[in-house]
Amino acid sequence: MRSKQVVRQKIWQVLEDKNIADFPRPCFGRIPNFTGSRQASERIKEITEFQSARCVFCAPDFVLKRIREIVLEEGKTLAVALPHMKDFVEIAAVDNIAKATNIKGFKKYGRPIHTKIDLFVQGSVAVDRRGNRLGKGKGYGDQEWDYLLKRNLLDPGTKVVTLVHELQIVDDFSRVTKRTDKKVDYILTPSEIIPVS
Repeated sequence: MRSKQVVRQKIWQVLEDKNIADFPRPCFGRIPNFTGSRQASERIKEITEFQSARCVFCAPDFVLKRIREIVLEEGKTLAVALPHMKDFVEIAAVDNIAKATNIKGFKKYGRPIHTKIDLFVQGSVAVDRRGNRLGKGKGYGDQEWDYLLKRNLLDPGTKVVTLVHELQIVDDFSRVTKRTDKKVDYILTPSEIIPVS
């Protein structure tokens, strides 16, 4: 793998060519949504750290909307970043979960974040089975983590979960990652949960 961008471009192209990319399309330049993302999202309920979590951080990507809904359905507090990291808020116990878990809802229902985060969920363009992850290239995933860590809103050992289609899992691309890139601990797909050792 020559560069992170080469990996991203390949994944976006495959998802479009095979018609696996889902709304919003085209998926280029985004954390892609994909056919089967709802089934993959349901798998989070099987993760021990999710079951015991009081507060779950979930990135604002469209593909993660069902996970954000599950967090609130399960009576947990949802922590989110507004797009482009304009702010961080938390949402708890709302009547209209569907509206509270989209970007407009973050602003309407969100309150200043203060609850410690027990699990960190983010989307990916690509992952490998060693836990290396590629976002869309803007660095928001790592910046969100660093922001929360510096404010003692999560611990360095907090587990990281990502959600992808099987075709977004590629061979080891650790040669193009940096030591500072945050790795994932669990990969959720429509067919399985992959724990990263």
